Amino acid sequence: MRAVSISQLWGRAWDLFKVNWLLLLGLLVLYVIVSFIPFIGNLIAVILLMPALVRAGYLVARQGQSSFGEAFGDLSLLLKVFVYYLILGLIPGILIGFGYMLVLGSAIAGLSEASMEGGYGGMRGSMAFSGTGGILVVAGLIILFILNLFGWAGPYAILSGRAGIFSAIGQSFSLTAQNFGKFFLGLLSFIGLVILGAIPCGVGLLVVIPMSYVFLPLLYLALTDEEGVSHA
Repeated sequence: MRAVSISQLWGRAWDLFKVNWLLLLGLLVLYVIVSFIPFIGNLIAVILLMPALVRAGYLVARQGQSSFGEAFGDLSLLLKVFVYYLILGLIPGILIGFGYMLVLGSAIAGLSEASMEGGYGGMRGSMAFSGTGGILVVAGLIILFILNLFGWAGPYAILSGRAGIFSAIGQSFSLTAQNFGKFFLGLLSFIGLVILGAIPCGVGLLVVIPMSYVFLPLLYLALTDEEGVSHA
């Protein structure tokens, strides 16, 4: 495995962003806008636009330049990327959703019992359900964080043709575990850039966020010794 420099990868991501800013920023803004449309917009955003943004970043990292047509060019790949993210979020999503239902249900039941009894004694019976719901929500959030932390590389394994949907999960976990220090350093650098980007009224985030969609596939290509675009 060749040496991987996080600072050099960010420098390369910046150079590539300058060439492809309209594509990357345009897809990101489109994703955000469509996400505000209830139900139909949400589905379009998560099923089509987010995978297209991920693929655009990968293509830019791989070949130096891409287009809107290429980003949306292979719907089967976009669907695979969506299913991958869906699988990662399925179990924690169920835990979080069920936990919220328990918390909300116990609160409503407790208030109803309290009003009927003329006091708050009736709320005690529902506290256990509320506590269980809170535990489920926290557990779901922790699992979601871990799955996304170790599963970040899966979409690029799918887009590169190295793995299917399920095998990409294993490949991503293995790659991250073997290079955790390097990936964690990249994550910390991203957090630092987000903080800096948020200082000027958040304007810098319009660069940092879309640029991160190039940085991650560049990191993947470097860690897997695949060929990406050479640094100019």
